Amino acid sequence: MLEKAKVASFLAARTIVRGNKGITIFTVFVLTLIFVQLVLFSSILAGVTVKFNELMVDFQTGNVVIEPEEEEKYIKDVGALQKKIESLPEVVGSSARLKKSGSIRYKEKEVGGTVYGVEPDEETFVTAIESAMVSGEFLSRPDRGEIVLGREVSGGYGALMESRSLNGVEVGDTVELTISGETREFRVKGIYSTLFFMADAGAYISRADMEEMLGIQDGDLAHEIAIRTSEGSDEFETRRALLALGIKENIRTWHEFAGILRLIENTLMMVRNIMNAIGLLIAFVIIFVVIYVNIVNKKRQIGVQKAIGIEQNVIIASFVLQAMLYAGAGVTLGYILMHFGIVPYTVTHPLEVPLGAVSLELDEFEAINRAVLLFLASIGASVIPAYKLANKDLLELIWEK
Repeated sequence: MLEKAKVASFLAARTIVRGNKGITIFTVFVLTLIFVQLVLFSSILAGVTVKFNELMVDFQTGNVVIEPEEEEKYIKDVGALQKKIESLPEVVGSSARLKKSGSIRYKEKEVGGTVYGVEPDEETFVTAIESAMVSGEFLSRPDRGEIVLGREVSGGYGALMESRSLNGVEVGDTVELTISGETREFRVKGIYSTLFFMADAGAYISRADMEEMLGIQDGDLAHEIAIRTSEGSDEFETRRALLALGIKENIRTWHEFAGILRLIENTLMMVRNIMNAIGLLIAFVIIFVVIYVNIVNKKRQIGVQKAIGIEQNVIIASFVLQAMLYAGAGVTLGYILMHFGIVPYTVTHPLEVPLGAVSLELDEFEAINRAVLLFLASIGASVIPAYKLANKDLLELIWEK
């Protein structure tokens, strides 16, 4: 068995060394590009997914969200609960929110969206909305009768759904906000753009204004408490720590709010799989053609090899090894190009997409998976022509033109 492997390896190496150098270089170059294409789309998808997750955590949910118990409308004793939450060392801050769907009207246009009633000092510890202001300012503690709008509500500033917005409300304009049948006028204090459409379709008012509109007398209630944890903390560990404190309310990590993001991710993965299939098909055809042409040009040599006693499976194995060497060189060069070239470049020069600046995320497991698929495609493409020709009669191989 070992002797056969040595013979097959010798024949494969001899064929490559004595073969056409231009064809060898071209084949390796094409396989390098195919491997990069296979890994590149997965890296882009991983980068976009990471960016989506960052935007959701930074501008909407925080890391962990506490919601009322089943069949309860509000979280009660919010002040005491927040002190308990913030006693955990990994918790940076918490924001007790009142949240309600409302409609915002400006002149003849009306837009629906989620309106948050917050304490500005608390919210700035949990989300980065204040840093996303593109016009005006975020709320401050003494503010009453003022509202901050997302760009999908105000319109302008690159809103994705401009036709469904208020068509360009500016800071200083007055809008009408209706919540639970209660309508009040608010002055627009600021407009923000997070580049995350779900967050940009909301609005913020002071907690005091929201309490008045909802008719809440007890100021110690909330619809949710958003929690920010320190960088590197495990949200699931934080959830377990909160449960250990005896908190009975529903505790959810941000992952449970990412349903629409998973839908987008699944769609992109489907596109990725189609692109991968096309890339592997191209690799299959390239290897098939190279091996087939090589075999046709060496028919008499194969016949002589069979005549001197080299077994058919050894001859086939030699061409399979040749294809694997091509694939191995392509995978190695492609990985080096991705790991030391393309990925580091996108870290210093991120891709500008509608979500913001995105860097590629090279997943080692995905790279290994794509390498295995490329090797399998190469093996399949080499076995077919090698087996077909090596199976021919000895005299036919030597004398057939």
